[in-house]
Amino acid sequence: MTVYLRCGGIAAMALAMLAGCRPAELPRFTPSAQVAALTDDLGEDEIATYRELQEQIAEVLSARCGQAHQPKLLGHPDADPDRLRRGFDVFTRFCVQCHGVNGDGQGVLAAHLKPKPRDYTQGIFKFISTSNGKARKADLVRTIRRGVPGTSMPSFATLSSSDLHDVADYVLALTHRGELQRTLAQIAYDDGELPDDAAVDEIVEEILAPWREANGSVVMPLTPMPPMTAESIETGHQLFLKLACSRCHGNDGRGGSLGNVEVGTDVWGHKAAAADLTSGMFHGGGRRIDIYRRIYAGIAGSPMPAFSGEFASNPDDIWRLVHFIKETGQRRRRNELPATAPASPAAPGAAAEASQAAQHAPDRAPEEAGG
Repeated sequence: MTVYLRCGGIAAMALAMLAGCRPAELPRFTPSAQVAALTDDLGEDEIATYRELQEQIAEVLSARCGQAHQPKLLGHPDADPDRLRRGFDVFTRFCVQCHGVNGDGQGVLAAHLKPKPRDYTQGIFKFISTSNGKARKADLVRTIRRGVPGTSMPSFATLSSSDLHDVADYVLALTHRGELQRTLAQIAYDDGELPDDAAVDEIVEEILAPWREANGSVVMPLTPMPPMTAESIETGHQLFLKLACSRCHGNDGRGGSLGNVEVGTDVWGHKAAAADLTSGMFHGGGRRIDIYRRIYAGIAGSPMPAFSGEFASNPDDIWRLVHFIKETGQRRRRNELPATAPASPAAPGAAAEASQAAQHAPDRAPEEAGG
């Protein structure tokens, strides 16, 4: 039986597993699954060619992205190498056990974790503030600092600001390296050769362009947030049902927690689960603006779509949906059952009491300390 672990004591366990009498070896990048697969099922007349392509890919990656302990930030020759090395040190101490040396989510503890550690190499992060599907560095820093409540990703709020920013830069270095490696592997598979340096320069630019655009794609509310009242919560519940949010999250907001909702797989090939909104542990952050952004732009890499177009004629409604979701996440703490149907007009006092409690509740749950 697989045992799923939280990461509170995982680093110590991993160090115990890896410790020995011999000196520690420096971490080394390994070929991605796509690169390794280039030599699968080949005859003797082809295999030498594709082994050479594998070696050429490794050379390109080394020249442009460095090594694990001497990283380079792709397309940023002016990036401070000392900061990247400090980021490597932080990553090796706290992150590699789950996320792996390559940043592909294949650390030594990954098999025991659910949900699986994030694979950075596709260039996709779920909990971001932008509408173009790419994370800003600030998004990565916030996720590392806050952690992801309800998963094995703990808060690293005790790290210094410089450590947080340095390890975020290192994560970006792994991410861009992974994107370039996947692209080169696909070209090698399709063409039987690699592009020249000028063409690789163009590939790098195509990879980095949307990341540069992310800072100009931050989702900001279309309107100021209206007061959170019993009426706004009730309207939000009606919208929750009308927009078919209940199809994945259930009428009561419990999502896949009962194992009876199938929503498909994510881009990493893992079975996706609709969030249990009643838990109050919002993976992407429990602030109202966090929930707003999840609704507006969706969740990258997951089956959760963007709903921005649904609110063009009445942009205040997105806030009302936020109010319902926020209040739903607080009901369990008040020892109340989830709402299973629109509130009854016969009980306005109860609805008003719930809205007052939600209005004055903190904008983040205790699990999100440090966010």
